Amino acid sequence: MTAAHPTPSADDAIPTNTPSNTTAPITTPSSTTTPNHTPNPTPNHTPVPTPHTKPHAFTQQRLDPLGALAVWPIVPGVAALGFGYAVLTTVLQADEIWQPYLAVLTLLAAAGASAVLVLAGGRSQSPVRQTSLLLIMGLGLAAHLLDQASRWGSNALVQDDFGPIMLGLLLVALAPFRPWRELAVAAIIAAFVIALVALPQVPFRSLTVPPGIYLVVAVTPVLALGLAAAAYSRRMVRLLLAWQTDARRAIARRTEESRGRVVREVLEQQRAALQPGVFPLFEDVLARGEVTKADIVRANELAAGVRRGIVAHIDETWLDAVIARERAGLLERGKDPLLVVADPEHRAAHFGTQQRAATAALITLLCLAPGFDPRSLVVQADTEPESDPDTQIDPPSDRQQRHSGTDTFSIRLALDLPPRRVRALLRSYIAVLRMVFPWVRVSIRRPSLTLEFGDKRPDPPSTLG
Repeated sequence: MTAAHPTPSADDAIPTNTPSNTTAPITTPSSTTTPNHTPNPTPNHTPVPTPHTKPHAFTQQRLDPLGALAVWPIVPGVAALGFGYAVLTTVLQADEIWQPYLAVLTLLAAAGASAVLVLAGGRSQSPVRQTSLLLIMGLGLAAHLLDQASRWGSNALVQDDFGPIMLGLLLVALAPFRPWRELAVAAIIAAFVIALVALPQVPFRSLTVPPGIYLVVAVTPVLALGLAAAAYSRRMVRLLLAWQTDARRAIARRTEESRGRVVREVLEQQRAALQPGVFPLFEDVLARGEVTKADIVRANELAAGVRRGIVAHIDETWLDAVIARERAGLLERGKDPLLVVADPEHRAAHFGTQQRAATAALITLLCLAPGFDPRSLVVQADTEPESDPDTQIDPPSDRQQRHSGTDTFSIRLALDLPPRRVRALLRSYIAVLRMVFPWVRVSIRRPSLTLEFGDKRPDPPSTLG
């Protein structure tokens, strides 16, 4: 992600001067009245900013999407190294090959494993699925088996076979993207297959040593690299979870420390809102010693204004605050913005911490993008029944437990750029969205751009006939 683009941050997810998980009023540049209430106490439970996955399936990519994107450029290098090593050893051991067509299939399988690794780890395909791991390891094992078959009976040395090292490198490249248990199991299975193939070839070796020595030499590379990859994945997940725990505790401490300041600010805002109208009315009534019909009418008008202000601020969500911020920024740049939020049921309030940050950063990017029509942005929430509660990013609050339905958000706008530039502009942001939302879809029809994402893939519309 380039420095010129906005990056997700906590400030993008939570309105300024409002502690997490409170209902303190949100002030925007267009606010004219202030709600006449004090912030509710902060709940003891602070949502865990973790992805939509079970604890045993945590990975660096899911817990730290931006960090995984930063690591991704290493993946093509590791894939090229593994395939290059396979080609080099095949060429150097050409005198041992008695089935050339099997050697060709060997290199094709090795190339397929490397290609799938690069494609699966790409930004446009994130996160890396378990099926990708199975396909990569399957092609890698197929390459090793084909290599052994092409040299069966003439393979003089076991230590110069490329299969164990290539398989280990593939697992190392997958370390940031798959759980450590899967990596460890894959390494053990690969070592078992390699041992099964190496054992019958002991009589054909050029050196006479116990069979166990050959087995140890054959399986050591894949076990060493594979278990190292599993250890890296496990350690990174633990560090990230510990960091998130510390961050939650720090947020809770800041919330408690800022409670008194927020209450004082609310009281000052309430006083400022009452001073122009309510206080003069009271002073006039006290001075006259009686209440007139005009006073009653005026009091009703002031009460209606206060009620409107309370309702307006209660209905605001973090998404409204983000849109208000971008609207103010467009006005400062001399634009005439018309940014619309259609979320009457406040579905945005169900977003987790990472989801809010990713969505806010995406909206900021779109508002800053060249060719953006400031009067075209529409953020809309749609709901379908029977949502799966396990897809929530954060543990459900009481409000979330009462909510049922599949939340699907769409962002529609006009962006007058070639589709290739739009894809390049959104690539990193879409990769992050795929980490924090189970379902993401992008539709580009110049100048129209539509982004849809939600907690569950919506069912296709049924057809009758």
